[in-house]
Order: sequence, then structure tokens, then C-alpha cells
Amino acid sequence: MLKLILSDLHISAGNPPGEINPYEDFHYDSALAEFLAHHSSDDCETRDVELILNGDFLDPLKVDIHGSFPDRITQAVAVQKVSRILEGHPVIVQSLRAFLARPGKTLTYVLGNHDLEVAFPAVQELFRSVIGAPRFHDRIRFRIDEPHYDLPGGVRVLHGNQFEALNRVDSDSLFLSSGYPEPILNLPWGSIFLLKVLLPIKAQRPYINLVHPFTRYLTGAMLTDSRVAIPATARAFYYFLKTRFFEARRRAVSFRHTLRILREEAVLTPDLEDMAIEILDENPMLNAVIMGHSHGAKIRRYPPRGAIYVNTGTWTKLISLDLSDLGVHTRFTYAVVDYRDGPDHPRVGLFRWFGEQKPWSELKY
Repeated sequence: MLKLILSDLHISAGNPPGEINPYEDFHYDSALAEFLAHHSSDDCETRDVELILNGDFLDPLKVDIHGSFPDRITQAVAVQKVSRILEGHPVIVQSLRAFLARPGKTLTYVLGNHDLEVAFPAVQELFRSVIGAPRFHDRIRFRIDEPHYDLPGGVRVLHGNQFEALNRVDSDSLFLSSGYPEPILNLPWGSIFLLKVLLPIKAQRPYINLVHPFTRYLTGAMLTDSRVAIPATARAFYYFLKTRFFEARRRAVSFRHTLRILREEAVLTPDLEDMAIEILDENPMLNAVIMGHSHGAKIRRYPPRGAIYVNTGTWTKLISLDLSDLGVHTRFTYAVVDYRDGPDHPRVGLFRWFGEQKPWSELKY
């Protein structure tokens, strides 16, 4: 068996011919197609290969509906958004179909915080019908209700957003129905912030949602780009009050959760590596934890038992203001869990895709 774990590609509606879509951050369709072709041919042709899309593979939040970005997302709206994504990336659709058509190849979709639309049954059926021919539908699986995905050999895969109050999604309350004519997605505050604060700015500042950590950027922008930063801060404050207090009953918001968001954003933004260490300490049968979400590719091994933490990073542009990784990067990073030595002895690694001329290079940081 071979497991390939990708996360945070943030594929949106694409770029129409002759136009530029400022809300699309994924521009590497050919690179992904080569990646899939490589891992379904040659040495991988006869192997059982599972492609695990570990959250935020699609990004329907950045698909507009008649020029606006609604925060009340029904199943019909979700289907419309995901349809536009699949139509906007025919190369990716075809490459996924070709991958699944090979013997022993499967796809598992793990929910993130930017692709909650995938939780709707109609969206899952749409994805299956477009990506897989009818005879391959059973090769596509969705993990919607589970907090993590455990693989053989003590390897746990999870997106990572549940460790942030800002982006935490409760799998038991994915939808809101009370007070609405039909169920809508129960979006976390981070999604509301993207829809109502960042996306209205993105047409003029296309990089606005690619900067990490964002609070550090906003602090500097107060001096260097105050014309945008000050109104954005005001809008953020308005929508925070609106969603956390005035709509609290509908959105199942607790006061304690609100305080945790404020505390994390002010001084204590969680470090996913710390969360991984905690998971490994609490679960001695686990040998590796693989996450995404933070967009920072990383691999760490912890003594004494040699447990591993991997963050798969992102395939979009990353503008890092962190001194340890300062600069603008585009790295096609992914995790590999290789069971060549048997199901009880997985080899876990972090890799970077370069293309067919140089397929991969293992990273050690």
C-alpha cells in the first residue's frame, strides 16, 4: 500500500479564457496532473495507492454567487459553487478520473474548514459523478463525521483546524436548521472573516489571504496600507459582534468559545506541532500524526520512541512573515505513508514535487 496525503490546494473557480479571477489562488493544474500520473504508472502502476485529500482541497468559499459571497450556504448554493470549481479545472478533473481508472487506486476526501460544502450529500454525488465514471464511484470516499482518519501502523491523519477556535468545526453540528427555511452550513468565524472582510479586498489586494501570520501583516498594514487596513479592521469588528453575539443563538456560539477566539488571536494562536505532540503523548499506539491547515510544511521526529509529526503544507503561494521561513514560497509538498515493509511498519515522509524531470525531493525540515 501507498498513501499520498495532500492538503490546502484551495482550488476555486479557475480563470476563464482571457480573464483573471482574483479569487483563484491555485494555478498549478498541470503540476497536479503530472503528480497524479506519476503515482499511477511505472513503479506505482501495480500498487494500491490511496490519494488522501486532507482538507481544503477545494475552496468553494472563494466562489461568488452573482458577484457576492453569501454566508448562508444551502445545499443548492453549495452544488452551484462546486460545479463551477469542477468546470473551471478540466485538467484536474481529467487527471483525477485517469488516476481512479487505474487498478488499485482510490481517493479519500477529508473535510477541512474551507470546503464544508462537501458535507452536503448532493455535493458528494456531484463530485463522484464528475470525477469517477459510474463503475469507479466506490473508489471515492468522504470522511465527514469523523474527527480524524486512522491508517494502519499507527498513523493519524487530520486537517488540524479543530485546534483553532477561529476555525473549529463541530462535526455534530455542521448544519443549522432552526430559524431557516432549509439547512445551511454552520460556518466558523474564520470563514465569516474570509467572506465578509478579506474577499471584498482581494480584488485590489490579491495576496491578502495568502499572508501568514495574518495578524502580523495587519499590524504592519496599519502603517503602510492604512486605507485598506483600517476599514478591514472595522468590518472585522462589526461582523465579529454580529455573528458571535446577535446571531449567537442561531449559530450555536458559546461565550467561552468567543473568549477563546479573542485570546488565541491576541496572544496564543495555537501551534499545530504542540497539538501533535499532545496527541502522540496521549496515544502511545500512534507513531505519526499528519496535518495540514497551517500551510507551513514541516516534519519532526520526537525521541525516545521516534514518533513523527508531518505538516503537508500547501500548493498555493505562501507569503510568510515568520522569521524562520521569511519570504514568498510556492512548494508542492505532500506526505507519503509507504507500507512496502508491511502494514505494521509504515515509512512516513514529507516530499516536494518538482515534476517529471525531477519527481521528488525528500525534505528534512
